[in-house]
Amino acid sequence: MTLTIDINGDAGESYGRWTLGDDASFLPHVSSVNIACGFHGGDPSTMRSTVRIAKQAGIAIGAHPSFPDLMGFGRRMMSIAPDEMADYTLYQLGALAAIAHSEGMTIAHVKPHGAFYKACSLDMNLSKAIGAAIAAYDPKLFLVLLAGPGADAAEAAGARVAREAFIDLDYDADGGLIIERIARPREPSLVAARALRVVREGKLTKIDGADMNVAVSTLCLHGDRPNSAEVARVVKETLQAKGVAVTPLR
Repeated sequence: MTLTIDINGDAGESYGRWTLGDDASFLPHVSSVNIACGFHGGDPSTMRSTVRIAKQAGIAIGAHPSFPDLMGFGRRMMSIAPDEMADYTLYQLGALAAIAHSEGMTIAHVKPHGAFYKACSLDMNLSKAIGAAIAAYDPKLFLVLLAGPGADAAEAAGARVAREAFIDLDYDADGGLIIERIARPREPSLVAARALRVVREGKLTKIDGADMNVAVSTLCLHGDRPNSAEVARVVKETLQAKGVAVTPLR
């Protein structure tokens, strides 16, 4: 039986005259893209250009909603009521859906960004509200979340949840994700080895050296690293060389 995995990449995060990442070089090496929707990056024209790059690359597209935090790139924690955050999520999803529709594309998934993503793993009321909102919008959409109680709560609220692991970020001793304020280069071969171990063994090494079990259907890479395209290329080529098929979520 052939092993399969989705590689999702965060991209489309430039804003106005401020450019972040090289999406044209990065996206051909992933199978799904999470496109910023204006709250942490991703102005309307950037959203459209990213959709077009994804279409040309033949990859799936998803919305990447955030806390309303352009100044902090969505990586600062905010205290927002679950119902209000559900509305923010639908607002951002709707913006991308309109642009995607005009380009002949459809949204395949939703993945919260940065601090919003982390909050969904800590606040079950938040993850339930987001899960219910997305299920009400389109029950076929995947909601991509960190494997754990938050993902379970969103699924119980009706969402079609895809659990993920991060191969270019670290996990703390408790298994929580360590969010980088500023993305730094990562060694491509080490990230690729980490990806292969997740797929084959279902394990990740935490920052304290201990292993943790992870059962996931998608792996995340970030497009804002100085060497993002190279990391993504090496990860994809390594997985494929070892007999792992890289495909969008099914």
